[in-house]
Amino acid sequence: MERTCTRAIVLFETLVILLCFGFSLFGSVSPRISHEVSASAEDYELHQCRFWAMISRSLPERVVIDHLVNAPYSLRNLGSYNVNGWGLAYYNDSEPAVRRGRPPASSDPNFALAAQELAESGAHVGVGHVRMASSGAWNIPDPHPFMRFKNGKWWAFGHNGGVSGTLLKSLIGSEYLDQNPPTVGTNWSDPDVVDSDLYMLYVLKCTEENHWNATLGIAKAVKDISANSYGGMNFFLTDGETLWGFRRGNTLCYYYNESSTQYSVIASQPPTSSQENWITLNDYNLITLTRDDAPSIIEDIRTITFKITIRGDVNDDGRVDVKDLYAVALTFGAFSGHSRWNSTADINGDLQVDVRDYYVVCRSFGKTEP
Repeated sequence: MERTCTRAIVLFETLVILLCFGFSLFGSVSPRISHEVSASAEDYELHQCRFWAMISRSLPERVVIDHLVNAPYSLRNLGSYNVNGWGLAYYNDSEPAVRRGRPPASSDPNFALAAQELAESGAHVGVGHVRMASSGAWNIPDPHPFMRFKNGKWWAFGHNGGVSGTLLKSLIGSEYLDQNPPTVGTNWSDPDVVDSDLYMLYVLKCTEENHWNATLGIAKAVKDISANSYGGMNFFLTDGETLWGFRRGNTLCYYYNESSTQYSVIASQPPTSSQENWITLNDYNLITLTRDDAPSIIEDIRTITFKITIRGDVNDDGRVDVKDLYAVALTFGAFSGHSRWNSTADINGDLQVDVRDYYVVCRSFGKTEP
């Protein structure tokens, strides 16, 4: 009886979410667009909330200001339709700077000041969000990006859509919820709790269970949630070193600039009116962006099934030894799609095999399964 009631509550919440975001039980109203089709083919009027995220060795000031303030579809201008506040964050070092506001970005002078601060920071990661509240407290500064400190890093998360809070709490479990208080609200039963906070927590829990391999964690979370919910699941996630973006239900695009100021950026919709060279992601795409390399895309994150039982056990033989070092060496320098690519050697889930993966094996050297 209790399980039946829980399922009924989840179904009810899902139906409410669908009505709020313009979906039907037969799928998203947004068409599935090939990567060869420009972002201009998308319809950007069908959902609320917008986010933006960029990574580079040093964020280009002029581009950031355009995307956040000046361009026709900058976050500031999109604040006219997403009126429940704004949030910005950027990483210069391991600890991010976070700025938030309660008024719409379009009418709050503090947004432009915070955007200028971000643009001039020389940071390597910058993220932003404007909110149209669909759950939890609404008359507060935008809680996106949600921030949580895990595994020695500050993680930032922004969501565009709606997911059943009842489902997420069921997936997370009471023990993990008790260990991780909500960002908004006094406890997880508080009506002020925002579904996006629960969404982030489940992604991080799954990532933790997969030895902090974000790709595996996202794959697990997406599979579990999408099997039971039809809500919009778009998000960005960053640990200050790598940036991930996921699309399901709402629009999401990316742009990669290869010029002297190399940068990669994702956005709910292109900030510029021309939308030239912006590429549309498809449902269930996971895009991984780094400071130095072109973006990598997993076409359907639900197909990722590999699992490393011990962090650093690349060949999955129950121990970390010279064979794992050799496996990393064989594919060192490879990236997703490369002829030498071996996904199990990508221990940290950033879709490339480099010294960071080698370091993990070295730290775990000699460990065996209990």
